[in-house]
Amino acid sequence: MSIPPEALQKVVQEIELRIIQSQMELSSVRQQISQKERDIRLTDLTMKELRDIPPTVGVWEGVGKMFMNVPITEHIKRLESEKADSQDQLKAMGKKLNYLEHTYNNAKKNIDDILGMQS
Repeated sequence: MSIPPEALQKVVQEIELRIIQSQMELSSVRQQISQKERDIRLTDLTMKELRDIPPTVGVWEGVGKMFMNVPITEHIKRLESEKADSQDQLKAMGKKLNYLEHTYNNAKKNIDDILGMQS
């Protein structure tokens, strides 16, 4: 069975476009994952430092253009909540990364199959 060259060229172009899009999205997701991991490490370090301070001391937390004095325990709870949210987002990004890698690999395999079929 022979495929007309025009149709084959169109299919190859579509697959190449999918490969390029997947590469760009992969790069973006990898950068986002890296940033989330840095945010989590920063939150961990901040909580570690705050736990060394006596719980009776308050900390100043920025709220818009002003600051509020809040107890350290309340601030640590907020940081723990933020960390949990970041970890959930990191899991979701990991799933997206896996999907994009799978899409990219399938597109490359399709190109290889088409080029192998042409030979």
